[in-house]
Amino acid sequence: MFRRPKVALALGGGAARGLAHIGVLEGFEKHGLPIDMIAGTSMGAIVGAMYALDPCAARLKGRFQAYLDSEEFRETRFNQLADQEEAEAGLFDRLLQLAWKGIFYTLVATRRSYFGATTSQQNFALMIDDGTFEDARLPFCTTALDLVSGEEVVFSQGSLRRAVSASCAIPGLLPAVHDDGRILVDGGWIDAVPVAPALRLGAEVVIAVDVTRSLDPCGELGSAIEIIGRADSIARWRLGLERSRHADLVLCPRNNGSHWADFSQFEEAVAAGVQAVDAQLPDLRRVVFGQTWGDRLRGFFRGTSSPSGTAVHRRG
Repeated sequence: MFRRPKVALALGGGAARGLAHIGVLEGFEKHGLPIDMIAGTSMGAIVGAMYALDPCAARLKGRFQAYLDSEEFRETRFNQLADQEEAEAGLFDRLLQLAWKGIFYTLVATRRSYFGATTSQQNFALMIDDGTFEDARLPFCTTALDLVSGEEVVFSQGSLRRAVSASCAIPGLLPAVHDDGRILVDGGWIDAVPVAPALRLGAEVVIAVDVTRSLDPCGELGSAIEIIGRADSIARWRLGLERSRHADLVLCPRNNGSHWADFSQFEEAVAAGVQAVDAQLPDLRRVVFGQTWGDRLRGFFRGTSSPSGTAVHRRG
């Protein structure tokens, strides 16, 4: 008797660009594609945890939009971390931008993180209910990097909010989570797209969602911090390509060059996620509902590439 494989979504990091994950979930629901479990890193951990607790894309989208409209989010001034385009900024705006950069660089050089623990906890509380992994309606796991051992830490039990906080602790920006001798930061630094954790969770098919698959254009490298940041971006980009290679299929929502800290493009990011699902629907259905032997033989002789920048892979 035919049994479809257990399907997991592996939602990668990407900060504001990761809002496209909401659209991917919306697209899966729209086309009746099953989601049996989720693995998430960084922004993928937030979206994945919210959906695992309440598997409804419409409610998730509404709750996230309410958070972005909240006073707590506005007080973080997170969007100010996004650079204005020079072509669109006047002299005064450009001076303000440079001043803001100076303040930001000074703070991250003299403190352990730009945002304090209280601010971080208040914001996570608006998105993630104070429950455990066992409360989730879908199996879920998330990842973090331990700065002490250099190892990846995978969470699948215990406090959900604490685990997500660790997975999203962007070094220098959000406070690290201290846990039993470990110092935990953003999982994207070690597992940009958590395919392997999804497999360990019990998945037989893994659909990866990589919102940072293309390398951003190189901007003006006018300071040592910007040079370090560029090198880090390249390393993480290459890591993401390597990690997602083991997925059965990779969806790459277009970000149209949006800044990682620009949360003002919420609707556009969600729409990009839906469009990524729409564009690869035949491949998704074939992978999710299982391939016939004829499909597998044809795929073997034809190779594994697919159109529109989305890659289909065979593990092994």
